[in-house]
Amino acid sequence: MNGRKAICIAAVIFLAGVFCTCGFSGKEAAAAAKTGVVNTDGLNVRSGAGTNYTPVQHEGAGIKLMKGAKLKINSEAAGGWYQVSFTYSGKEFEGYVASMYVTVESKKGALAENLGIKAVMLSKQKIYEKAAAKSPYLKSSNKIVKLKAKKEVTINAVKKVSGSFWYEILFTQGKSELSGYVKADAVKVNKKNIPAYIIKKTSLKSRASSGAPNVKVKKKNVKLKADKSVSILKEKTVKGKKWFKIKCSVKKKTVKGWVQSGYVMFESGKEPSSENNGENDNPPVVLSDAEFEADMAKQGFPESYKPALRTLHASYPYWQFKIYNTGLDWNAAVASEARPGISLISNTNPDAWKSFDEGTYDWATDAHKVFDGTTWVAASKAAVSYYMDPRNFINEKNIFMFEALSYEPAYQKSEGVATILAGTFFDGASYTYTDDTGAQVTKSYKDTFIEAAALSGTSPFHLASRMRQEVVTGKTTVSSSVTGTVPGYESIYNFFNIGAADSVGGGAVEKGLAFAAGGTTYMRPWNNQYRSICGGAMYIGSNYINRGQNTLYLERFNVTPQSTYSHQYMTNVTAAYSESLKTYEAYKSWMASQAIVFYIPVYNGMPAEACKMPSGDVNPNNCLKALSIRGNATQAEYAVSPAFIAGDRQTTAYTVSVPAAEGAVTVSAQAVNAKAKVEGTGTVNLTEAVTNMAITVTAQNGDKRTYNIVINRY
Repeated sequence: MNGRKAICIAAVIFLAGVFCTCGFSGKEAAAAAKTGVVNTDGLNVRSGAGTNYTPVQHEGAGIKLMKGAKLKINSEAAGGWYQVSFTYSGKEFEGYVASMYVTVESKKGALAENLGIKAVMLSKQKIYEKAAAKSPYLKSSNKIVKLKAKKEVTINAVKKVSGSFWYEILFTQGKSELSGYVKADAVKVNKKNIPAYIIKKTSLKSRASSGAPNVKVKKKNVKLKADKSVSILKEKTVKGKKWFKIKCSVKKKTVKGWVQSGYVMFESGKEPSSENNGENDNPPVVLSDAEFEADMAKQGFPESYKPALRTLHASYPYWQFKIYNTGLDWNAAVASEARPGISLISNTNPDAWKSFDEGTYDWATDAHKVFDGTTWVAASKAAVSYYMDPRNFINEKNIFMFEALSYEPAYQKSEGVATILAGTFFDGASYTYTDDTGAQVTKSYKDTFIEAAALSGTSPFHLASRMRQEVVTGKTTVSSSVTGTVPGYESIYNFFNIGAADSVGGGAVEKGLAFAAGGTTYMRPWNNQYRSICGGAMYIGSNYINRGQNTLYLERFNVTPQSTYSHQYMTNVTAAYSESLKTYEAYKSWMASQAIVFYIPVYNGMPAEACKMPSGDVNPNNCLKALSIRGNATQAEYAVSPAFIAGDRQTTAYTVSVPAAEGAVTVSAQAVNAKAKVEGTGTVNLTEAVTNMAITVTAQNGDKRTYNIVINRY
């Protein structure tokens, strides 16, 4: 397919390498070539990735870049730093800058880029930060940037937004090379024979007017088809519309004429951007039922996955389902995730959801061991199996636990973030903080998550859902980790509870705030809401999303080749399920038209059918809590041997000696678990020197334990 016509689906741009296992681990990670723009004045350029490195020098002074300065991002370093190259005072430099102060340019909507076409301003103009009429004006040194007529600029990219064409222009101001946006009709190219091509079928006019006669070849009107190569000779503006005079070959004859500028696009010296141009003229390819079946078979989806996938394909034909072969044995994977303390669940759940394995349950007290806070106990193997089995969640609401979590600006908008934050303290809320220049800045939470997504490359919906999961405690209440009021950690915030390690009885918040307050990586210290949300997003992106744990499922159950069964973001076994519901709420109004990509894990040796939700009366405790033998004649209590210990699972045989004066004894017993059934107690007549009796305890799940007691009469 010709590159000019190829328009990739926004949701699948990142597919190559989405499960790359290259972590950061303090070393620089290679990054695809990117362009960035400085978003603050006075940005220091340092010789290494950290504030402890010396500034890069020019003429004896540290370089400080102005807002709008253009950078080439060569690589990404751990802790929120970019290694960059740039032009300063006419010379080329390299160094490191904090990534929070650099906006990575989105190519969404780009028709051509890196053009290098020389042009001049037609009139005095204010420069915009973005290609949008409602965009803020570009500022440098807190002043709006204005360019005079005839100011020389370079056209670096062309975008089409809401039907209007915009030029990204490069220009010098002081020592820095800056960039911004103007509408195309504000700039005139001053170069002839610019390579270009037709982007929409049009007629060739004899002069710059819609009413002008068409140019003819062999008595037929010349109509230029899309993708036709042409050369731009000159341009003019007539009645507010820009026209290009072009030349091209038609039926082996060179012809010249005029077309409106909206029908022509500059060549960029390479193929135009493969990303969606924002118009969605070329919708994603929809597979027929037969093609979908063939695709499932080719990928190797098990038969037990296919019915649910067929249902989703019928309702959401643009969605793409990719198999993620873990290569792991199902039973081994479940056993690993069901180890004590690895997968937790609230103690308020029925017993079927909670583990009774060694180290997770006290048989003497009928209490589950608390691994985190005051209520989080080990999940049962059945619960782990249920939440690990992907087949239970291949439906329109829960499928989002398998969604790839890269940032997709085409459809991940602030409105969706607002939906996720609805009904919480953050619903429609804003905050004010002091930035590094000392200026007071007010931002909404929903817009902050979009900025955090751009900085980290992580879905803003995922970030907002994760924040809600971690710190929202009620409709108007939040965890103290985001109040900035915890003693010793005043004005410190941790919106994702990063570093808040599990701890019995609490203390996790303080651990998380200690992480937020210490170090210089990921925009720390997190001494305001903006730094915490954006820095936390960068942490999640670099430590999870970019190392292969690129879905909610894989963040919860790390079945990737790297740190398998460990390095898991959350211990709550239900987390991927509950967060998928929040994503669904944000997506449901428009998700049918988007080509969302899902990576669905498959294991070796899976059961033929999906694992069932835990249910039933399953408490296995059939131990005695108390055992009493009292003489009927004397009312004396007689101790058994060996000494009785509540919840003892080893000893079931006891002896007791009573005097001959006792003609009978009353045996009483109480089970540890209130729902266990005790049989065999009551009055025992002693007619022989030795009397044998048995007490049977039947647990709630049917397991039986028999206690044998020998009564010696002397």
